[in-house]
Amino acid sequence: MVSEFFYPRLAGGELVLWQLSNALSKKGHQVCVVTSMVNGAARHEVINGIEIHRPFPSGRSSLKRGIFLVRLYYHLRKFLGTRKIDIIYNLAYVPTLPTTCLASKHGIPVVTGVHSFVGRGWFKLTNPVLAALNCLMEIIILRLGRHDLLQFPSLSSKMRAAPYLRAKSIVMYNPIDIDEMKEIKLHTDAERIRESLGLREEVFLLFVGSLLPAKNVTGLVSALSRFRGNFRLVIVGDGPEKEKIERAATRHGLKEKIALLGPKPHHETLSLMASCDVLVLPSKSEQFPVVVLEALALGKPVIATKVGGIPEIKSANLHLIDHLDEISEILEAGIEAKQEDKIAEEYSLDRIAEEYERLFKELSKID
Repeated sequence: MVSEFFYPRLAGGELVLWQLSNALSKKGHQVCVVTSMVNGAARHEVINGIEIHRPFPSGRSSLKRGIFLVRLYYHLRKFLGTRKIDIIYNLAYVPTLPTTCLASKHGIPVVTGVHSFVGRGWFKLTNPVLAALNCLMEIIILRLGRHDLLQFPSLSSKMRAAPYLRAKSIVMYNPIDIDEMKEIKLHTDAERIRESLGLREEVFLLFVGSLLPAKNVTGLVSALSRFRGNFRLVIVGDGPEKEKIERAATRHGLKEKIALLGPKPHHETLSLMASCDVLVLPSKSEQFPVVVLEALALGKPVIATKVGGIPEIKSANLHLIDHLDEISEILEAGIEAKQEDKIAEEYSLDRIAEEYERLFKELSKID
């Protein structure tokens, strides 16, 4: 496995990769991950049978990520020459060109997981210059990478990328760890968590995700200013939009109704999710958000915008909206969770890990 970020930093594609690595390790496969250095983490360690190498850091800036890319090429060149690797799973985008190039030279099959493809959608999210650069970067990396296969987490993202691809592509949905969901349900003291947040009779709304323009949390704050009911919006995550969200809350007179908790460990986030009344996802752009699957698996209603792969999720507890003003309408009409097992059946980590296992064996020609 090659990924710019990995454990203990878990979000989006990195969380999926962590869960997949654990599942494959439990099945007896040798799993090795090459990733970037994270503050406080060891350069080399083995967790749950997963061998993790963190030779050097990456960073937020383009310069630091570019340096990471170059250093990764030389590190992998040496690494692949000393190991017998059957297959590589590469998490796009930063590691893609050095990883797929070296895999091709060593005759190692490589699958590139594309957990984010925005394409022309960038022009709705940022200024034209930055949008053009981001769009071009995605297309160049996916087109020039020497992938044996590209894996997308939703049909919508695969179809958006299809005109720019040369390699074969497939859809494999993101999994959720059902055993972890059962543990969270069993051990979460929802009353204590609500009390710690100062919640009494309020509707407990929860947002989980990076605070980026695409997540549209400022739009959510604006929409909730028109909701007549008593509520508290708890926001878990961090990012460049934090101050903008705080200003929006003050401007709309919602400062006391909104709590920004910052980033939380995954198990704490799941406990908050198990304690909330509704998960809200107001995004302008998404791929196939795991957070929606997790909330649904925990039996929570979800209100989410009709973007990306979200409409591909079939659940009686998923309420899709076209405009954020519809959130108030749904809440005022009353929203209650319905009993269902569909999510646990369709997106089980065990089932989806078996699909990956079959795919990896087929590509590496292992019986």
